[in-house]
Amino acid sequence: MTNENKLDDLKNKASDLSENLKFKAKEVQLQGEKTVDDLKHKAAEIKLESEKALHNLHKETEAKYTEAKVSFNQKMDDVKTESSETENKVHDKLEHLKTEVSHKFEEAKLKATEFKQEASVKFDELKAQAGTKLDELKKTATDKLNKFKKDDQG
Repeated sequence: MTNENKLDDLKNKASDLSENLKFKAKEVQLQGEKTVDDLKHKAAEIKLESEKALHNLHKETEAKYTEAKVSFNQKMDDVKTESSETENKVHDKLEHLKTEVSHKFEEAKLKATEFKQEASVKFDELKAQAGTKLDELKKTATDKLNKFKKDDQG
C-alpha cells in the first residue's frame, strides 16, 4: 500500500470516525435531552404530589379547625346554659328567701303588735291597780290624819 492509499484509508477511517462521533454526539445529546425531560417530568410529578399533599394537609387542618371550633362553641353553649341555669337557681333561691324573710317579718310585726297590745292591757291593769292602791293609801292616810286630829283635839 502506498502512502496515498494509506492516506485515503486514514481519511476514510477519520471520516467514518467523524460520522460515528457525530452520531454518538447526537445520541448523547438525545439521551441528555431525554434525561432533562425525565427530570422535568419527575419534577412535575413531585410538584403535583406536593400540591396534593399540601391540599390534603389544608383540608385536614380546615376539618380539625372546624371540629375544634364546633367543639369550642358547644362547650361555650354548655357553659352559658349551665351559667344561666345556675343564675336561675340562685334567683329562685333568692326569691324564696325574700318570701320567707317577708313572712317572718310579717310574723314578727304581728307578734310585736300582740305584745304591744298585751303590754298596753297590762299597763292599764297596773295603772288601775296602782290607782286603786293609791286611793286606798290616800284613804288610809286621810283616816290616820283624821284620827290624829281627833286624838289631838280630844
